[in-house]
Amino acid sequence: MQASTPRDFKGLRRRQPLDDVLPVTVRWVAKLPEELRPVALLRQFPRIANVVACAWNDAAEIQTVLDDVLTDRRGGRQGFPLDVTEELLVLRDYYQGRYPNVVSARAAAVA
Repeated sequence: MQASTPRDFKGLRRRQPLDDVLPVTVRWVAKLPEELRPVALLRQFPRIANVVACAWNDAAEIQTVLDDVLTDRRGGRQGFPLDVTEELLVLRDYYQGRYPNVVSARAAAVA
């Protein structure tokens, strides 16, 4: 019987996060009011949309996720484009129960 040799992990890469919109994310977006659907987020940052969708039904988790993506804790981060940032802020406000004000403000900005 051969003794197993230690495996060298230095050459292995970390798994890349999935950069495709997941079915759970599609279902989550479909349940949102049309004017709140994060189209720019889905198109530009599908991985982040997947994380938000998976956390949506857990109040503590969604708060953590939205805070993490909206706050630069590492310093020097570029940040999201304005349209994506606005969508994330609207989702946060919607989740926190500020939906009526958010929709009217967003509709006014678009008009």
